[in-house]
Amino acid sequence: MTSHDYLKDLKRITKDCARASGAELHEVQKRAAQAIGFAHWHALASKAKLGWQPTAEDIAKVEGILRGDENYPDEGFIGQHPYQLDDVLRDTRMRGRGWCIFIGEAPSSKPQLLITDRRFKNNPIQDPDFVAKALPIAQWKARQVRAEIARDWPRNSTKPDADGRAMHPLNHERSDKWYCLHCDGESSGAQMAQNLWHCPYCGATPLDMFSEPFPTSERPETENDPA
Repeated sequence: MTSHDYLKDLKRITKDCARASGAELHEVQKRAAQAIGFAHWHALASKAKLGWQPTAEDIAKVEGILRGDENYPDEGFIGQHPYQLDDVLRDTRMRGRGWCIFIGEAPSSKPQLLITDRRFKNNPIQDPDFVAKALPIAQWKARQVRAEIARDWPRNSTKPDADGRAMHPLNHERSDKWYCLHCDGESSGAQMAQNLWHCPYCGATPLDMFSEPFPTSERPETENDPA
């Protein structure tokens, strides 16, 4: 029976984190190495060539450091009020009795505080103290969802090359300029990568981003609905 290859797990974790965060791989690798007692990744790699392997405890420690200290359950309570976190078509919804916090897929999306049942008189979403506690949880969930999206995309979709060109995650076209079908906004490859390929100006989806301006005469009559 062969032993588990934890070194392979460590390499995968650092690559996934770099892709999800848009950070340089060597920066993430350094943080991972330092989390388990090495000065830098080169020192870790040199020891690995001599037969060293990280342990399951090392992997858990690295995951904790790279993920951050925050961690919330998908179901829980804020005071006496229960909540539930959902990922619905990559949009984040935090729901409770009579209320909802909605955060869209795009990093530029602003949280929306919604009343879903006006018959509920003591709705906590109208309490600033409750909102101050609920928002960080909803925003944490949104970051997790966005990280999952970025991990599934090619590296060049979340990090432009030296010429500023980014790869569209759906059609794999590369360009340093991108144009929105809905608002004619022009964005750089870096802006597209940072906003998960949603228009920074109107929130249109990646399906509406093109490397060339769309002729007005050929523009279809569509309406963007970020919610």
